[in-house]
Amino acid sequence: MTNGRTVSYIVLAVRFACAILLAVLLAPAVHAADPVRAAKPGLPLPGLTPAEVDAYKAGFLAFREHMGAGEGLGPNFNGGSRCYHCHRGPALGGTSKETVTRFGRTIAGGFDPLVALGGPVLQEKAVAPGCEEVVPPQANVVVRRSVSSTLGAGLVEAIPDEQRLDREMAQAAANPAMAGRVHVVTSVSDGLQHVGRFGWKATGALLADVVAEAMVNEMGVTNPLFPAESPPNGNVALLALCDPVPDPEDTGAFLDELTTLLRFLSPMPVPKRMQGIVQPGEVIFNAIGCGFCHYSGYTTVSANAAIDGKLVDLYSDLLLHDVGTGDGLADGNAQAAEFRTAPLWVLKSTAPFLHDGRARNIEGAILAHAGQATDVRAAYMALAKTERLAVLKFLGSR
Repeated sequence: MTNGRTVSYIVLAVRFACAILLAVLLAPAVHAADPVRAAKPGLPLPGLTPAEVDAYKAGFLAFREHMGAGEGLGPNFNGGSRCYHCHRGPALGGTSKETVTRFGRTIAGGFDPLVALGGPVLQEKAVAPGCEEVVPPQANVVVRRSVSSTLGAGLVEAIPDEQRLDREMAQAAANPAMAGRVHVVTSVSDGLQHVGRFGWKATGALLADVVAEAMVNEMGVTNPLFPAESPPNGNVALLALCDPVPDPEDTGAFLDELTTLLRFLSPMPVPKRMQGIVQPGEVIFNAIGCGFCHYSGYTTVSANAAIDGKLVDLYSDLLLHDVGTGDGLADGNAQAAEFRTAPLWVLKSTAPFLHDGRARNIEGAILAHAGQATDVRAAYMALAKTERLAVLKFLGSR
């Protein structure tokens, strides 16, 4: 049994080790606001050409457009009949309190997403009675996850794979116990392997892939990248009755408009009162080790002048980690206990927090961390009250 003095020494040792660790990784402790973050959320990135702004506007209209069954919606879908229903806060492209149900079956030696029974996504609404989906009885894992924000997605897409591979190696060299790993996926757009960056488990590499998959999974709209409809709970006979529109329902125009919109959407801005100010909370945030995973040092490489050479201070390494919040669903090479580090640059607009909304406030999300983040959580809990409040103030400004 340890006494109080021993515990204090342990806490101090953890805090000191975390501070040294961040120095080794050369994580930028603080930085001034980048001009790309000065825009309002939901508006186009600064520096777009007039033609690009027009393309953004076309995507804006497509994102808000209501679809009906005759236009390809369904036979099953989630949320409403338009993208904006789930991605609207604090502005178009953001998030909402909507959730998505996913299911599967844990079996000896692996995980079965039950694709033959309509998995792994439950589409909770139907265009007509009798076409509804249900969670099949074979599923022994059923979870609800919060909707992710798409603000600033074009900047995230422009982070080169090499930077995230370098980050993976740097973490492994500095602290193997906390190190994350890349999720290598095959793009449906170009058929090539890339490092995943989007989604709860970094399963999406390119924006077109993510948009096309969301169209078919969340709205039931087939497209050039996903031309086959998912039958309700795998019932092909029922599909013939519930889906009269020939596939693919979108020939590519809708997909292109949505992809262009997300590529040009601004991220959440840093409040003007915070721009260029070194916040004590960010210094503490990095010193106790949070910046190991919630990294803010990636920069973009793009042929587009409005996107190229930008600091992407999303506060995420975009790597997979096990921080004790796994929900039991594996996806691709991402294990059931792993999640991509959640970006924090849209944090204040994503309550409730964590992938499943289990945390009602920011501190609750911090305290839910375990696994690879156990020592960092302990370092946070060992802070003085004023230091914890400084960290929470910093995070609330993101």
